[in-house]
Amino acid sequence: MFRSLLPLLVSLFLFTQGWAFSPYENYLATGRDTQVGLLAQIEEGQGDALAKAVASLEEGKPARQLKKAGISGLATFSRNIEGKDYAVIRFVYAGGKDYLGAAKAFEEATAQVEWRKIVAPHPRAVTYGRTWLQMEWINYIRGYDVDREPSNSLMIGCRVRPEMEMQYRTLHQTVWPGVVDQAVRGKIRDLCVFLVELDDDLVEFLYLDYMGDDQAADDAANAADPINQRWWKLTDACQMPFSDVEEGIWTLMNPVPAQ
Repeated sequence: MFRSLLPLLVSLFLFTQGWAFSPYENYLATGRDTQVGLLAQIEEGQGDALAKAVASLEEGKPARQLKKAGISGLATFSRNIEGKDYAVIRFVYAGGKDYLGAAKAFEEATAQVEWRKIVAPHPRAVTYGRTWLQMEWINYIRGYDVDREPSNSLMIGCRVRPEMEMQYRTLHQTVWPGVVDQAVRGKIRDLCVFLVELDDDLVEFLYLDYMGDDQAADDAANAADPINQRWWKLTDACQMPFSDVEEGIWTLMNPVPAQ
């Protein structure tokens, strides 16, 4: 009798847990913290204003407002991409909150900043009534599981080849266990991949926290790992640099304010 009831019990469990076919939706249904990437174009000559605005959020009332909104771990980066300056903001958003409301929550918590004088919204952000566009979050590796400030946080970017988008997305929906294991060994935490269209290009931004004390040695170990090498051979075929002048596929984004 138990065997005959097992499929029904499993179905009821999945239904009550809010699970679905998509790994992304399954994660959101857990109510855990989510990772958010926001993007906007920096208005000409407003780089210093952006840096001052971001610095103003680090303490006092602005910091309390962000905490109340469920926003933590704020990190901002910028880069010129094909002649235009862009800003990318990454943060952790408290679990259980409406994930798609993250951009609105950020803008309301930072209402003292006149963002429209500093950045121009992505065209799609305008359709959502926002200044900052919440990018598509396609991959997350928790990695090194410690609860403290990172030794270093960085973001890198590149373009995704249009004809390889499907393969690239599939690879990141089925990340190999060995790749995750090496992220832990390499002291990497909260590795996230965000996608967004910039004009005719599909652009990727990868964020991570480094939690160790010898990043050069850990980077070398990551590069020497045979599973990583096989994985990167597949992902590299899906990517290309922002421009021909870049050395390699990836471009390092600049932290804001400059460190």
